[in-house]
Amino acid sequence: MHILFAFLGLLAALAVWYWRLRMLGRVARGGIEVAETVANLPRRIAFKRKSGKSGLQIVDDPREAATILMLQVAQAGRALSEKQKASIQAEIVNNFEFTDTEADELIEHALWISAEAGKPHATVSRMTDFVQHAPGLGPKEIVDLDGMLVSVSEAEGSPDPEQLDLLALFRRKAGLRV
Repeated sequence: MHILFAFLGLLAALAVWYWRLRMLGRVARGGIEVAETVANLPRRIAFKRKSGKSGLQIVDDPREAATILMLQVAQAGRALSEKQKASIQAEIVNNFEFTDTEADELIEHALWISAEAGKPHATVSRMTDFVQHAPGLGPKEIVDLDGMLVSVSEAEGSPDPEQLDLLALFRRKAGLRV
């Protein structure tokens, strides 16, 4: 009989420890969820701040504006080709020190913004103003951006008249002499 009670006692002790371990597992999962929430907090705050905005209003980084400018010059009223996208990605990687993955994400984000932006001339004008007035950017960075735009416009060969027109608009708004 005492063996039966000892066996039942052992089973009860195992059940209590099993229940405690399950509770610890739940607490650990809760801690992981809290850590993930805290880690994503800056992104969530930025999204909430931007959620009331659309199109070009959500642009808050000069690199994002420069990417939109490159896309506008590359597209100039037509679809973006693989050569043009590769040229833009190379410019982002070389000048902004992004990885290929980060550059691709930036291009996709800029394509999404550009889709709602409207006419290319208005977009180029607005993004040029943004880049010009961005803190920490000076004449050298504007000239570098002009070089990036020229490089992107030449990705498919000689720039066409629409691309040249957008380049001229950028230079005029940026105060560059041709």
